Amino acid sequence: MADDISNDLQIAPLAGAGEAIEQVRSLVEEHFRPEVIQIEDPNTGTVAPAVLTKNGVTAIPAAEFDDYLSEPRDRRGTAKFTELDSLIAHVNRFKGPESVVFANDSRESPALTAVIDYHAAGNIAAPGFGRHRSTFHFPLSDEWQAWLKSDKQVMSMTDFAQFLEDRVIDVLHMIPGEDEISEDLQKYIDALGGGAVIATPSRLFELSRSLYIHETSVVREVTKLSSGEGQLVFQTDHTDEYGQPLKIPGLFLIAIPVFRRGPLYRIAARLRYRKQGGVVFWYELWRLDRTFDHAFEEVLQRVAAETELPVLRGSPEA
Repeated sequence: MADDISNDLQIAPLAGAGEAIEQVRSLVEEHFRPEVIQIEDPNTGTVAPAVLTKNGVTAIPAAEFDDYLSEPRDRRGTAKFTELDSLIAHVNRFKGPESVVFANDSRESPALTAVIDYHAAGNIAAPGFGRHRSTFHFPLSDEWQAWLKSDKQVMSMTDFAQFLEDRVIDVLHMIPGEDEISEDLQKYIDALGGGAVIATPSRLFELSRSLYIHETSVVREVTKLSSGEGQLVFQTDHTDEYGQPLKIPGLFLIAIPVFRRGPLYRIAARLRYRKQGGVVFWYELWRLDRTFDHAFEEVLQRVAAETELPVLRGSPEA
């Protein structure tokens, strides 16, 4: 009997404490229960819904309601195009007075970015979101990449002959006295001594075949001729197809596009060689930077004319 009374006395206080804890928990949860409130931007007066919790206030993104709208609030996203005509058509379809085109003139990865909803002009004009864009990354032509990759690269006779055969279609056929040479190119030829011979495609093809013949020959003599050509004399019974020492032209011209499906540009290439055990060859393309810049500037002028928008060199704000 005494034990029962003792047990009752011990259990009663614990039961009362449990009820108190539950009451406190309920009060705490009630106090910190998430609540949807309205918050206001003190600068603009813009009102937005937010959630108040024990961790603070969190605004509810407007995007959470997009699925309930009959149409989007604004245009956003970036369209990526693979040809310039498509970029121009896209810009003209959506452009406004605030639209701007940015041009990245990197010679490795040139690109255009049109920001359709850019900031309006003027330091007190309304800013734009800059979230509706279109981009075009210029695809450098296969010909440009091939010639640029091997520019100034020393090659064996066999490798150089193979390269010439693969790319001889890019070589221009120049007729001395008939084909016009630019003033800059003439100055370059004059700087080489004035007598540099400009090789034709057929001459380079003949040269490549002769190099195959002399692949294992020993060079006995390398001379420079007054004609501007170089002459190689080999210790072998093989010479050129006429039985004469092999003559190397000093210069040739190529016509290749900078950008894929773009216009052709004429570029001079100086043909070089030296005796190094056997003979090694390479070529040096002249003023590629000016060729690229000219091609890129022509594209920018076209974009400006066909979109009637300002074209700025650089990149837009992130």
